[in-house]
Amino acid sequence: SQLADVPLQRTPRVKDVKNMLRAQKSADMYNSYSGRGWTHTTARGESFGPPRKLLEDGSLDVDYDTRFNSKILQVDYREDLFSKGKASGMRITVAVGNGKGLLGVGMTFHPRLREGLLEAKEYAYRQLVHFPMTEAGSIPYATRGRYHSTELHAIPTYSHQENKAQRVVKELLDLAGYKNVAVKLFGRNPVESVVKAFFVTFQNFETHQQQADRLGRYVVQFDPEAYFMPTVLAKPKDDTKPVPSRLRYMSQVRQ
Repeated sequence: SQLADVPLQRTPRVKDVKNMLRAQKSADMYNSYSGRGWTHTTARGESFGPPRKLLEDGSLDVDYDTRFNSKILQVDYREDLFSKGKASGMRITVAVGNGKGLLGVGMTFHPRLREGLLEAKEYAYRQLVHFPMTEAGSIPYATRGRYHSTELHAIPTYSHQENKAQRVVKELLDLAGYKNVAVKLFGRNPVESVVKAFFVTFQNFETHQQQADRLGRYVVQFDPEAYFMPTVLAKPKDDTKPVPSRLRYMSQVRQ
C-alpha cells in the first residue's frame, strides 16, 4: 500500500535532455549579447580606448589622446593570397573619433588579434577626416551616397530623437558626433563597403548658399514644429530666377 502512494516518474528520454540543454545554451547566448545585433564573442561594437598621441616626427607617444575614442567594427577570420602565398589571419577594422566632427577608420590584416587592433587604431588616428554638420550636430538636409552595391540614404530627424541606423553606421555617427540622424542602408552590407559608402554620403554636403547659387533658386525650409511656415535659408547672389528648359523650349516653338 505504501508503494502505491509513491508517484511514479518517467525516466527522461535522451532526446528530451538534449533539447533542454540546447534551449538553455541558446538562452545563455541570447542574454550575453547586447547592443543592436553585435555578437560580443568577437568584441565587435566594443570600445578599444583612446589612441596614443603622435609626436612631431610621426612616432607614437607614451601618453594617450583622451579627446578621442575608438570602436571595433570588424574582426573576421580570413585567408588571403599574398605575393608570398596564402596567409591566414584576421581582417580588423577600427574607427576613431572625437565626437566633434573628426573621424578616421583603419583597416588591417594581421595574424594576431591584439597587435592587429593596435595597428588598425593607429591607422585610423593618422588619417582623421572632418565631417561637416550643423550647429545642432545634425546634417543640413537629406542626402544619399553610393559605393558599388551599397547605398545609404540619410535624413535629419527631430531634436528629441537619437541616431537610427545600421550598427556600423550608427557607431560611425556617434564617433563623428552626429545627432538626430536616420540612415537607411540598401544593398550589400560588408563592413568595408558600408564604411566607404558612409564617407561618400557624409562628405558631399553643400551649404545652403552653394545650393542657391548652383540652382539659381531660393532655398526654403518648411519646419513642421513651426506649423510649416516657410523660412528662407539662402537666395542666389544675382537674385534671378532662371527659366526652366521646358518653358524656354515652348516659347521657341510658339515663335
